[in-house]
Amino acid sequence: MNKAIFLDRDGVINKDLGYVHKISEFIWLPDVKQGIKKLKKNGYLVIIISNQSGIGRGFYSSKDLKKLNLYINTQLKKVGTKIDAFYHCSYHPKFGLGAFKKNSFNRKPNPGMFLKAKRKYKIDFKKSFFIGDKLTDKTAAKKAKIKFFQIKNNFKKLVLKIIKNKKH
Repeated sequence: MNKAIFLDRDGVINKDLGYVHKISEFIWLPDVKQGIKKLKKNGYLVIIISNQSGIGRGFYSSKDLKKLNLYINTQLKKVGTKIDAFYHCSYHPKFGLGAFKKNSFNRKPNPGMFLKAKRKYKIDFKKSFFIGDKLTDKTAAKKAKIKFFQIKNNFKKLVLKIIKNKKH
């Protein structure tokens, strides 16, 4: 069984400007790249879990999101690390357009994206955790039965604290 860190995207690894989908809008938060590298060195899979209702609302496409995810990993590769997987949910129960207007089990605060990753990567949730910035993240972690940490300021400091505590 593998251990993983699940990360929300906007507000955790990058500045949350609302519906970030262009490379020009993606602003790394301080020390995130080093924090991800530290997690990888400590044997964690790093997986993004992100609601992306901007796709379902027609603000941008899945192709735009894939392009941004590729950019994120290209930037991380420059410091010798990467994100192992990106999970997103394009649906919204109220504002989704057409087929995207539905209450999806994958949309946080539901645990669907976590459970998909758990099956695919054989993840032990007892050795794993989730870093998020919103109440929906905390609720999703609780429903998935995974330890939650709310990002307050410095990502790398939080990561170092988590790793230190996990070794006991």
